[in-house]
Amino acid sequence: MLNATHETIGVASALAGSAAIGSDPATCAIAAGAALYAARLPDADQLGSRVHRRSRLERRHFAALAVGTILRLPMIVVALAARHRGATHWLLTGAVVTAALTALAAALSPTLAPPIGLGVALGYVTHLLADACTPHGAPLLGPFSQRRHLLPRSAQIRTGSGAELAVLALVGSAAVALTMTILSRA
Repeated sequence: MLNATHETIGVASALAGSAAIGSDPATCAIAAGAALYAARLPDADQLGSRVHRRSRLERRHFAALAVGTILRLPMIVVALAARHRGATHWLLTGAVVTAALTALAAALSPTLAPPIGLGVALGYVTHLLADACTPHGAPLLGPFSQRRHLLPRSAQIRTGSGAELAVLALVGSAAVALTMTILSRA
């Protein structure tokens, strides 16, 4: 799947999840931001993927560049050691990453930990589920099972295809509708 599809699905799921539990708009936004970032994390096993690239903020401010570079170092090690759609595409890895980032958020600000944890979990897992719907698949239950597909071959979605663009449009529309609903409650 394309980065935009992963990110949109992750953000929409975080908005839906945080709205379902009655979160205020600011908390929903925090969860959505965490999901946006986490939707990129499974591709840390591939140098050049979006999670490895410098952000606009990093390109403009040295302090942000320094922090971003330090945060990307573990992902560079992962990219050099792992194969694409390997261990980073296991649900078990998603659980470990979610626990670690939630613990880090709790250490920095206990009130931010729940929405960040929710966003990371939903962003990471939706990335894996979306990849498991493609012809290449993803080993969701690794290392215990190497089964890679959620859909039968005839229903699998090719990256960049019209079917993926339709999913992107549908989920993007849902994200906009959720945002409008959340903002109207404020």
